Amino acid sequence: MSIKIKKENNKDRNDIKKDFLDDEEANFSIIISSLLLISFLLLSIILLNSAINQRDENKEIISSNQYQNIMNDYIRNIPLLERESLEELSEEVMESKRPCLDSKSDLKEMADEKLSLMNKEYYDNYNIQINSSLVAIENTSNPFSYKFKTHISAVKGNYSFENIVSSDVDCINLKDPVPILYCKSYNGISYNESAYKYGNSLSDFLRDKGIENCSYYINGSSPLIVRKCPYDPYKHHGDDGGLVMKNCRDNGYYHESRDGACYLCRLEGKSGCEHYGFETFINPQKTNETGRVSACGSDHVIFSDDIYPGVEVIYNSEDGLNEILYLDPHGHKVKYGMSDF
Repeated sequence: MSIKIKKENNKDRNDIKKDFLDDEEANFSIIISSLLLISFLLLSIILLNSAINQRDENKEIISSNQYQNIMNDYIRNIPLLERESLEELSEEVMESKRPCLDSKSDLKEMADEKLSLMNKEYYDNYNIQINSSLVAIENTSNPFSYKFKTHISAVKGNYSFENIVSSDVDCINLKDPVPILYCKSYNGISYNESAYKYGNSLSDFLRDKGIENCSYYINGSSPLIVRKCPYDPYKHHGDDGGLVMKNCRDNGYYHESRDGACYLCRLEGKSGCEHYGFETFINPQKTNETGRVSACGSDHVIFSDDIYPGVEVIYNSEDGLNEILYLDPHGHKVKYGMSDF
């Protein structure tokens, strides 16, 4: 009897042990499964956060690139706007026949108005707040070009930009106002799309200055449009028996000159200034005479308070008529390679 009871107790202990082991295995499986599930959830959260961060980062890069592209486009438009302002100021002087009192100040005012309109356009289209202003206009070693400096500050959200940008703005193909400003009080001056025709105006102007042989400039002409002469160095104007000079005069080219006025000073009615400028020549009437003397034909000489004489230089002859310039022997004749003419 006792043996039977003992066996039953052993059996109960074995069953309990087996149940415990079975429960331990089940619990271990549950723990492993839970850990795997938690790991999967954590990995999913990490991957999701990484995807969100990557999306936000890509969005940030795209937004930053878009902002930079818009600002680059804005900066590219500035020299176009400033050149447009210079042309409009030139047209105002030509139409009114009144010189600017301060061409740089007038030009700044016009450019700032255009910048303001462009700033509004960029705000309406891109929601970028831009403030800009022309802060300087500087003469350069190239008398046909100016350095414009514009201050820009721009803000959109977390993005901002502030800098002074420089632009090269030239006066090529703009109208030269000097002849009309000097001869406006005299009858006869007119101009077409490329040249001034003086009629009697220049002769009368020179007569009032006390210049001898001023009648030689009756029906003279000179360029209207500023075009830079391609013949460099200038001594080559005397090449090919004067045909280079003829081509220069037929095209109405302008030449660099330390004595001639820069374009902005020309808008102020000056034929010479302290800046490095340029000059062109006034063509007298054709003649069949020789050995004549009159005012030197450089525009910075004729339209000055110190008009000095030039001798006749014949650079072309056709049908018995000579195309001539009046050039001073030791100055312009040497500069343009015409000493042997």
